[in-house]
Amino acid sequence: MRYYSHKYHRLKPRLINKFTQVNLLFMLLWLFGCSHLGLITYYDLTTYKNLTSLKPQVLSLYETFTKEPVDTMRIADTRLKLAQIYEYEKGKGVRNRETYTQIKIIQNMFERHVEDRMKGGKWNKTHLNNVKQNITEAFDIAISTEARKNRMK
Repeated sequence: MRYYSHKYHRLKPRLINKFTQVNLLFMLLWLFGCSHLGLITYYDLTTYKNLTSLKPQVLSLYETFTKEPVDTMRIADTRLKLAQIYEYEKGKGVRNRETYTQIKIIQNMFERHVEDRMKGGKWNKTHLNNVKQNITEAFDIAISTEARKNRMK
């Protein structure tokens, strides 16, 4: 059997304590580095305003799809606004991928709905309610995603 000196036993708790302190220091540096290297996406008031203002605009446009004729100017305005929001979000870079992917989903959904209206004719109330529920859920996901992001102080 090996016997350790009394001096070794005194060093063991100190080494464990130092090891713990060094690990804690590295963890803090890692967390600090993540926030300053841009790995964490922050809340953007412009994004939130864009989404919350566009949602009622789209829902209002959908209400007109139950009537004739189709307001192509409003459709074009909504397409432009969606494209602007998408480019703004994509311009923030890869770390904002979740948000611009959600906006792309909304754009594609909007285009499918417009195509459905143009090819299929006026919408009845049931179809209107179903489509409005789908687009509302898509907007709500994007809005809540943005609202849950870290806020810079």
